[in-house]
Amino acid sequence: MNINQFSQKPVAGRTYAKNEVPAFVITTPSTLLAVLTVGSETVYQGSYSPDFSGQISIDFSGLYDKYLETQIPSSLGDLITHTDYRRQFTATFYVLVGEDVSGDPATLSWYVANARLKSAMAFMNWSGQNFLTNQPIEKVTNYESPEWLTWLELSGGSTLVARFYPKTGDHLDVTVCTTSNDGCFSANVRYSRLIGMANVLSNRLKGYYDLVLYNVKDEEVCRQRFIYEERSGREKYFCFVNALGGIDTLICDGENVLQPETTHNIGRFANRYRALDDTDDQRKWTQNTGMMPNKYRNWVYELLTEKQGAEKYDPAAMDYYEIVVDTSEIAMGDFGQLAAASFGYILNETVNVMLDTERAVDRSLHQSVADESEDLEDLTTEKVAVFEDDGQGNYTTEEIEVPAPKVYVTDPRTFETASELPIYYFLNGSQSASGSFTPGVDANPYIIDKKEDATIRFATQNANVATLIINYYPNANI
Repeated sequence: MNINQFSQKPVAGRTYAKNEVPAFVITTPSTLLAVLTVGSETVYQGSYSPDFSGQISIDFSGLYDKYLETQIPSSLGDLITHTDYRRQFTATFYVLVGEDVSGDPATLSWYVANARLKSAMAFMNWSGQNFLTNQPIEKVTNYESPEWLTWLELSGGSTLVARFYPKTGDHLDVTVCTTSNDGCFSANVRYSRLIGMANVLSNRLKGYYDLVLYNVKDEEVCRQRFIYEERSGREKYFCFVNALGGIDTLICDGENVLQPETTHNIGRFANRYRALDDTDDQRKWTQNTGMMPNKYRNWVYELLTEKQGAEKYDPAAMDYYEIVVDTSEIAMGDFGQLAAASFGYILNETVNVMLDTERAVDRSLHQSVADESEDLEDLTTEKVAVFEDDGQGNYTTEEIEVPAPKVYVTDPRTFETASELPIYYFLNGSQSASGSFTPGVDANPYIIDKKEDATIRFATQNANVATLIINYYPNANI
């Protein structure tokens, strides 16, 4: 059979969204057997006869979904490689003579991605210029919120960069991850992870940052901006697989209501009544999104109706719980500036018990912290190093425990001159200096790299310095 008999067909090797794969239109007088495969597995096969115009139309829409999947996040790992996001499908067509095939078959292979796209641009080109999300390009976040960005790489490699903006001007770039192969990837871009990679204290930065994706040629592909907003303590966090197969986070500060569906059956045994465990009870919640810009409504509609993977993230437990959205009420008008929606969900597990991480939240003391300032949250731990005179013209501090591989040392004084004596630092009880810095000359704060469990001590002959402020990011925040 000759492939040129196909008046319409997918382009060999091209990547399509699920809803944009062209149907096969074949001009032939023969009856055909069509077989669709993915890998070594047969997805579908069927025989087709030409219509009165001598054509056969075959559309495989709806058969791809079962074999395509976006992996939802877990508390382990900061980069997800979605192995089943894009898969190659092969259609083979045989001429049927009776119940037997005749001649050589025609074969064509193409790729389908776990995405649905409405665009004048083909998905293969669109995905090379955008993250796989329809969320607002300027999205509000906070230090608790999980944030993921997903992209499809088909050009051989990419680099994701977090760009912070110091209050003094210019910008500071931090490499979040680099990929060297084609594939679909989701990166953890939550603030509490990125700020620990920035080598700068958060109070030196403006309250927003960008995620910029570069291709293998170091050309900017796309960017997403996150606007920092202090949390109120009411927020609930939900991760959804969106229509493009990416992972989006919806932050809801409306009321979360537990509305379980329970049935109680009673039986009598001898002279006593007993509760019968023969019902299917469900822990069910209703979540109100809280007030949000009404321009979010199409994005919210997409997330709640996509019916793919969904999770609830609990920042206190630092764990994700898979959920199934079973109801939604989206009445978001366009007249007011703000609008709200609500949805119901249940856990996707039939075993209706609490997880260990869920139980641990109720067994620990915690409180909501809300600052009036909208500045970035300072996640460092602070200690004060005090210099004491040893009576011989030297000034030294006690040995200080700093359980972190990086220490930010700040001299709290205001300098009018740079004529200062150096300050030496000693690591892990050593009597030999590991390095030094000069107040008023070197950067303030001065950054010291060390082993995580190494203690630190400071010494100087400078009588003007009385204390040093030590800040460090605990490993839990990196």
